[in-house]
Amino acid sequence: MIRIPTGQLGEDGYTVEGEEPADWLDLDHDPVARPDGPVRYELTATPAGPELVVTGWVEAPLKLLCGRCAQFFSTTVRVSAFLHSYEWNEHPDFLDVSGDVREDILLEIPGYPLCKADCKGLCPRCGRNLNQGACGCPPPGAGPSAWSALDALDPAGRDK
Repeated sequence: MIRIPTGQLGEDGYTVEGEEPADWLDLDHDPVARPDGPVRYELTATPAGPELVVTGWVEAPLKLLCGRCAQFFSTTVRVSAFLHSYEWNEHPDFLDVSGDVREDILLEIPGYPLCKADCKGLCPRCGRNLNQGACGCPPPGAGPSAWSALDALDPAGRDK
């Protein structure tokens, strides 16, 4: 939980930095992303009239499931421009930014994660991970096509 004590804010704001256990990201049942270490952050709350503006960065090491080879790989999701504003009078003692930090981290997870840009994926016939070597399946296009029987049909409906 990331809390900023609003009672300690000065004109220049108040900076909090540290690490939090990743369990509050609530990724326990997520099929694509798993926490791989603590969430690190450095956030500064600055008064701006009736609002508090919170800026900074947040990063979370994660294990993501590759969309091509279906293997988990380690990466760090980073929110380098965290920026949110809050009504100061709604947070007289402290400001809990955990929910916004969690949301921003989840939004940075790619929709189709890849372990590497040139991931070869899985063989569509036998399922072997092609990053670990070639399989014994014939290359695509070898042999008759499943659609070749349609080539013998006459578009007018007459036998050839």
